Amino acid sequence: MTKSDQLAGQLTADIASGRYPVGERLPSQAELRTAYGSVSRTTVMTALRRLTDQGLIRGGQGSPAVVIAKPGEAVGPAASAGIGDLRSALREAFEADEITMDVLSLTSETMATYLGDPVVLITQREIKPKSIRLRLMLPDITGIKLAFPRALLPDDQESEVRDWSRPRHRDMVIRYAKTLEHSLLTLRDRGLVADVSVRIRTVPFTPPLKLYLLNGNQLLEGYYTLTTWQPEPPKGEPELTILDSDSFSADATLFRYTTPQHSVKVETAQRFFDSYWDNLAQEADFSQT
Repeated sequence: MTKSDQLAGQLTADIASGRYPVGERLPSQAELRTAYGSVSRTTVMTALRRLTDQGLIRGGQGSPAVVIAKPGEAVGPAASAGIGDLRSALREAFEADEITMDVLSLTSETMATYLGDPVVLITQREIKPKSIRLRLMLPDITGIKLAFPRALLPDDQESEVRDWSRPRHRDMVIRYAKTLEHSLLTLRDRGLVADVSVRIRTVPFTPPLKLYLLNGNQLLEGYYTLTTWQPEPPKGEPELTILDSDSFSADATLFRYTTPQHSVKVETAQRFFDSYWDNLAQEADFSQT
């Protein structure tokens, strides 16, 4: 059980006992850190988010949270998916001793960006996980033509005009995958995490969604929305209209599901990932690209 699990359980018990009555505010995050054993700010934030998911409190981001229900009386948030963000979800996941991350995405840019926060915490020895396992599933960037990103060209011009959006996307896939691999394996090489495993595979289709499964108990799921735009072309290349997706955005909507409230959804997503990983995906080889 993580520290955030323990704190969430203690706060839940205190709400049930009437120490924090319905309609009253909880202590501030700084006060909670002191009152419950000098825990970290991340631990407090994670615990408060769990109580929010359970429908026990609301608020708690910029001001003290308000108790809105006792355990067993909560309605609403626990019954449906919440809006999550990957940065917070990763911070929560990295409170565990054994960390697993199964990821399906178009480029892994978002993952490579937000993984930096827990990596810094490990480097600073604020958290000390025993093992980290990443399985990253990406589209095949060498064997197939992806549905997007691609240039919108008339059929009679496809053989005449170079679609420079495809090699640009290929380079992004390789760069961010290698960044993730390097970040995690460096933790092992420096002796900060004893057991680190990074496996990267590709699938022969264009993912219509991004999916993050963390520690078997969190699922974040988002959808790639297609759009057209005209980016500045590389030097010497023609201007093209590109069919693309918003593959990275700090404001991109991710739906968050957690166990036990959404066990069926999380478990089904895990079976989906495992089936594609085991039966369709191939080990990625970026050495020749």
